[in-house]
Amino acid sequence: MHRVSLVLVIFGVALTSTAYGQANQAPVRGEKPILINRMMVDIRILCSQNFQGRQAGTNGGDKSARFVAERFETLGLTPVVQKNESPSQKQWGQYSSLSATKVLFPTLVNIFPIQTQKEATSASLHVGKDYLPMFDSPAVNLTLPIVFVGYGISDPAQSMDDYYAVNVKNRIALFLRGKPPVYSQWITHEEKVQTAQEKGAAAFLTVTGPLLSRYEARKGLEQIPLALYSSTPENRPIPGAWLSGTSLDQQLATIHESLDSLQRQANENPGQVSRPLSLLAHLSWESRQKPGALINVLGLIPGEDPILGEELILIGAHRDHFGEQVGMLFPGADDNASGTAVITEIARRIIEEDRKPKRSILFVSFDGEERGLLGSKHYVRNPVWPLKKTVAMINLDHVGVGNGNLTVGVTRLDKSIVQQAAVPVGLAGKINVYGYFPGGDHVPFFESEVPTITVVSAGVHPNFHQPSDTPDTINPDVLKTAASFTLSLLNILANPS
Repeated sequence: MHRVSLVLVIFGVALTSTAYGQANQAPVRGEKPILINRMMVDIRILCSQNFQGRQAGTNGGDKSARFVAERFETLGLTPVVQKNESPSQKQWGQYSSLSATKVLFPTLVNIFPIQTQKEATSASLHVGKDYLPMFDSPAVNLTLPIVFVGYGISDPAQSMDDYYAVNVKNRIALFLRGKPPVYSQWITHEEKVQTAQEKGAAAFLTVTGPLLSRYEARKGLEQIPLALYSSTPENRPIPGAWLSGTSLDQQLATIHESLDSLQRQANENPGQVSRPLSLLAHLSWESRQKPGALINVLGLIPGEDPILGEELILIGAHRDHFGEQVGMLFPGADDNASGTAVITEIARRIIEEDRKPKRSILFVSFDGEERGLLGSKHYVRNPVWPLKKTVAMINLDHVGVGNGNLTVGVTRLDKSIVQQAAVPVGLAGKINVYGYFPGGDHVPFFESEVPTITVVSAGVHPNFHQPSDTPDTINPDVLKTAASFTLSLLNILANPS
């Protein structure tokens, strides 16, 4: 059997005994039930002020790692230690240094026509409602002209260059979220920011246009500003902000432009509509960085089969969120306290089963997903189990709200396994099966040729990356659906006939 170094540590996180006892209600006769109340308790704890929004690299992120580690230890999972970690780090499983950025309140963003004498430092836009700074932005205090650069894509090889014949040097680049319908490549926000920086932009603004893609409409993202990071820690970004589409449209109207018109032009003539706008933008805020730690928490259930036990099923969910920023707490109940609660409940069910799994199962609470999949990238670079012996990676994210169905993305596995798992738990017809999803902690595994299955609750997620993503918005029935399906799926993968 493949060996990893193991250590058992008592973690010092106190639980409310009443809440914990209530969550562990007695099972009904027959098959052990999914304990919905237990998952809801975990979500409320993770979203409490004590964890400060679980931003990776902060004290709140550290506390959330301790909480999950204590849960794993209480359930009877064996904590897995990275072989090259120092003794002081072994309790966490995987650890690396990470600086966390906090954008301080007050902040100021103002947009106004160039020809007016409007005072740049007057407050015309309101943080949270009209805009959100990027949460890894450096401090900034500038007033500069705005240049519209379509979707902000520079890919001449694909005959797509929004920066062709337009100068953004020492200007503020304004680009749309997403990509035009004719562009077939994947493009990330981080890549757009890097391009703007390489072209010489001093700052950037981004916005969701009124012509929503099918994905945006399905998720109910609308045109509100979203919490986001702009770059990985290795590449300090230029300052930037996400604007409300409605708010920007009001400013565009003052120069006889509209966001609808700009997006239609960018869709119909991609790479040919970039131009300076007769607008100035003033950006001002302070930010600070503090050294901290990226922490993945790992818990193992060894497989009992002498041969299949050498193979691994990895099931993970990211734990981190955006923390406390610009005077607001981002609790991250759906994103992703929900997935974290589901994997701990699944671990409990498997531990309490009379039959132990044939294949080994590794439960991973990833850190740093919101910072560019840092935790899952760290694991793939430093796997505790050979990736070639990892039969599948299951990723759960956003599994607490929606319409009652599940959206499942499958790569390098027969998609029929999804319906095979849905039938025994009464979820046939409630699973929408797709292929590769471009975002999430499964991506580094997919890129390393590990088969992946991604589970997301279907339907609208109205509080996505908002301070309003609170425990009271979680639908317990959706949680149960996600947990029941994933447990069934895990049993099939871990116990091949």
